[in-house]
Amino acid sequence: MTRSILSAVAASLAAAGAFAVQAPAAQAHPVPALIAQAPKSLAIRAKNSIVGTWKVSYDGGVHNTFTQWHKDGTAIQVADFAPKTGNNVIVGDWSKNKDGSVSTFLVAWIWDDKGKKLINYFTKSETDTVVSADAYSGTFEVIYYDLQGNIVFQHDGTLSATRIAAQ
Repeated sequence: MTRSILSAVAASLAAAGAFAVQAPAAQAHPVPALIAQAPKSLAIRAKNSIVGTWKVSYDGGVHNTFTQWHKDGTAIQVADFAPKTGNNVIVGDWSKNKDGSVSTFLVAWIWDDKGKKLINYFTKSETDTVVSADAYSGTFEVIYYDLQGNIVFQHDGTLSATRIAAQ
């Protein structure tokens, strides 16, 4: 019975076009297309506002994230790590500093290469300065911990970001 109900719902949705899927056009790199395709309603242009969605490059492109800063002081990053390792989703909070920069503190879990066993976690602290409506730069520190809280790796670096929004 459940199977027939699910089949009927799927058929109805398919008939209504809810499952229309189109293959994306071949592109050398998807980020410029994302920037060009972002709807104008997503463009937050307030002077020195970090709120919005950004492509962030760490250490000159060694790693990248899509970072979304929310006006309620929360932030989320999706990093270019394999999803099964867990450290591709990074969450945290941010606040504006007296000098106009922003500070954020983020955390993420780390799983083994098969995505089956939790092995570590890391924290990332950033201090960022919006340099224009469409760019910010800053510094960061990443600290990896074992599950007992012992530091196993630490790294400091620089970052730069470009807003993802229509011009």
